[in-house]
Amino acid sequence: MTIKKIELGWITVANFKKAQKFFSDMGLTLKESNEEWGWMEFEGKEGGMRLGVAQANESSKPGHNTVLTFTVDNLATTKKNMESKGVQFVGEVIEVPGHVKMATFVDPDGNQFQIVENIV
Repeated sequence: MTIKKIELGWITVANFKKAQKFFSDMGLTLKESNEEWGWMEFEGKEGGMRLGVAQANESSKPGHNTVLTFTVDNLATTKKNMESKGVQFVGEVIEVPGHVKMATFVDPDGNQFQIVENIV
């Protein structure tokens, strides 16, 4: 199991368009946006880790969630390895076709993280 990098932290918001204006007005650059998926990503002037912003849903309430993602080469293999070490995953593997596969896990205190495989 190898975690290649931490490249994204994401939050959920109640109002997608209001959040887009808020973060743009702060000086962040909108790098991608997809209202159908309820997802956008911002970057600072010099790049670095991105901020992902997701439209809230039943499982992710606004103001109560920040998730860091760990990029891996092979999600299935990494997930299996982590599970063999007692890591608890929640929910199913999610795939955004042509973009990414994600699996959510929790630490011993219930903080959520994701392993992510880019499938671009």
